[in-house]
Amino acid sequence: MSEYLPLDKRKITIEAKPGGKQETFPALHPRWIEKIQFVSYLATPADSGDRGQVEEWSERLKFIEDDLHWLLQQPYDKFWCQVVFDETLHKLLDTYLRYAPRSYDTITTLPEQCRDRHDEIHRMVFMTCLRIATHKESKEHYITPSVFGVILYENFLFDMPKLFDLCVLYAPENGPLLSKMVGNIFTQQPKYNDDMEQTIHTILQVFNSILEKCGIKAESPHSTPQKLEGSDISKSHLVTMTTTDYQDVVFYLSDIGMTLSRFLEVYPNGCEIFHKNGFLHSLSSFYDLALPEVVSSLKKRSLEQSLKKMLRLKIKEAKSSLLKTFREIIIHCCLEPIIEKRDSMEHCVEDFLVTMSSILNDRRFVTDYESAYPFQDDADILTQVSCDVDKTRIQYIQDSVNIAFATYGKRKAPKGATNRGGRTSPDGAPVPQEDIGAIGGASGGSASGATARGGDMGGSFESDLYQSEKYDLEGACAPRVTGVELDSLITSVKDILPDLGEGFIELCLEEYNYDVEKVIHELLEDKILPSLQDIERTLPRIVRTPPPKTVVSERRNVFDYDEFDVFHRDDVSLDKIRKGKKGKSDDVNLDDHGDLSNIKEKISEAYGYVVEEWGDVPGQDLYEDEYDDTYDTNNVGADDADSADELTTRRPFTIPRVLGGPPQTDRDSSKDKFQSEGEDGEEEEEETRTPRDQFVEDPAKIRERAAERAQARANRRNPGKVYEVKGNARGQGQSADVLRNRRWKEQHKGQHRRAQAEKKRRV
Repeated sequence: MSEYLPLDKRKITIEAKPGGKQETFPALHPRWIEKIQFVSYLATPADSGDRGQVEEWSERLKFIEDDLHWLLQQPYDKFWCQVVFDETLHKLLDTYLRYAPRSYDTITTLPEQCRDRHDEIHRMVFMTCLRIATHKESKEHYITPSVFGVILYENFLFDMPKLFDLCVLYAPENGPLLSKMVGNIFTQQPKYNDDMEQTIHTILQVFNSILEKCGIKAESPHSTPQKLEGSDISKSHLVTMTTTDYQDVVFYLSDIGMTLSRFLEVYPNGCEIFHKNGFLHSLSSFYDLALPEVVSSLKKRSLEQSLKKMLRLKIKEAKSSLLKTFREIIIHCCLEPIIEKRDSMEHCVEDFLVTMSSILNDRRFVTDYESAYPFQDDADILTQVSCDVDKTRIQYIQDSVNIAFATYGKRKAPKGATNRGGRTSPDGAPVPQEDIGAIGGASGGSASGATARGGDMGGSFESDLYQSEKYDLEGACAPRVTGVELDSLITSVKDILPDLGEGFIELCLEEYNYDVEKVIHELLEDKILPSLQDIERTLPRIVRTPPPKTVVSERRNVFDYDEFDVFHRDDVSLDKIRKGKKGKSDDVNLDDHGDLSNIKEKISEAYGYVVEEWGDVPGQDLYEDEYDDTYDTNNVGADDADSADELTTRRPFTIPRVLGGPPQTDRDSSKDKFQSEGEDGEEEEEETRTPRDQFVEDPAKIRERAAERAQARANRRNPGKVYEVKGNARGQGQSADVLRNRRWKEQHKGQHRRAQAEKKRRV
């Protein structure tokens, strides 16, 4: 049963020689290692054109490939004995992890055979480290977990630098497997967490060392204000240091940023340790101090175009990696517990707000972080939690971020066709056209290709080439200062150097980030940038006058930019414009009456006969107040010839009683006029006045009086002639006269009512 024991508890007995005794050794013992010399790895030759160096390096790769093949083919116990006790193998793995080209550094200048062999070694090194990190291969071959952690830690099979290098080399292609591997190492040996804390302190010390080497003094809470007299305005040593040293600084920034981001991506649990040690605030401060100076110094250096392009790419990688590191810690420590609604949700909300508030002074870092990861997205997550969130603090952070972005940020070109133009800031506020910075850049690239509204993370501090014909520095390096503030800065410089033109001063301010002291110092020392040396120093200032506003430009309509808007479109199709309804013919024959010629006969057949003269009908001007309003919508009298003084002649002006007029004036008596056959003349009748103390008279009495007056008029006009419409009782039959009178009344009641309605409107 010994074969089922863990490897750390197994014993191997050696048969004794004749005359000797047996010996027993542990399965993990130096006695069992093979006498083999592993060759250390060397970096790729600096001069790929030197055939001798390339052949020597290729031969070394062949030895390493053979040795690693042999090692991976060994059984479990032999493999672990070689791994634990062979120092040459330790040196091989350590040198490869240190000097191997990173995933973002491709080998393109070496022969194809060397590249294939190097790729095979790259794969075998990962398989070797993966086998070392696995404590159990099968049911028979395994190591006790507690002993496994001790073996890893005491024999330095893994340490924090090696884990960092593994993440940088293999995270892009083998992320899930590497994440499981690193997680198992930290699980089996918790002491690596303590090593990580010590590593964090070391990284922070390295940040300070980089700032000191660059001549940038980091602000500390115990620092005292410096005197303005005698202080050197240009404190950065990046401009004066050698190209090799400057290149080392840029490479180190890129390497450390890529290492941190990929390690935290592979092992997210490490974010808690970084956050607990205050790494976020130190990272934002370092970024805000170092990266702008590195970018600015690169612009001032005269380097080869290829080298300058490569350094810009490295700076961009450094920025994106450091921002991603900050984001990984924020997501794992603050946002993920909120989204998953864990028990510590309230604590995470408070921690997030405190962290974001602490970095608001690092405005350049905040600007780049806002470009890559908008704060509004995180604020939306906070507003959806169940616990109470201080919206005032969220709004304060949002406002501070917007101010920083408006000062140092780069706005992106609008996507798609637009008719109105303009761009917006992160909070959606419109940005004036003259304040919009450039989108492109030598190293920034196109902002439209960025993700998550991130834009170009490498261009927040860079600017495009100066264009003298526009007199405008298109870039995000300098804050966009306009209006009264810019006039004040120009006046400050001109007070000391009155011989300079305001246009030249404006260009200098834009080039030096609107730093008045730095502009004055550079002009006095005659150390201005090469881009300003060829510009005339008496250049006047060009006032940018906005284009004149026209009625069309200020016009706003719901039909703006539609298919018929001739003010904004030049491709309006005239075929779609017509007058009248579509398909209606204009060829109308006015002489073709059709079936209308016999209309009178048809109506006579249907209704008996047609009465053309209706003046003899009694009750024809009978009018009631409550008549049927069915025909009131007809446009009666629309074609009458109206006079200009019609309103004044029909209703004369009367002084109201409240203004001292007569208490009551006699109104003109209404006149009922009717011209019938064989009768000429007019009769007048006074209307009954409403008592002064009666507000509204009873309508029934009004109708009764009207009926009496109508009956009296009918009797006077046609004495003895009655047009009976009532007739006999139902069932007894009706006479022809009654039926004829009823038909006439039915046919003409609408005409009579319309005439009475028109008469009433004219009164």
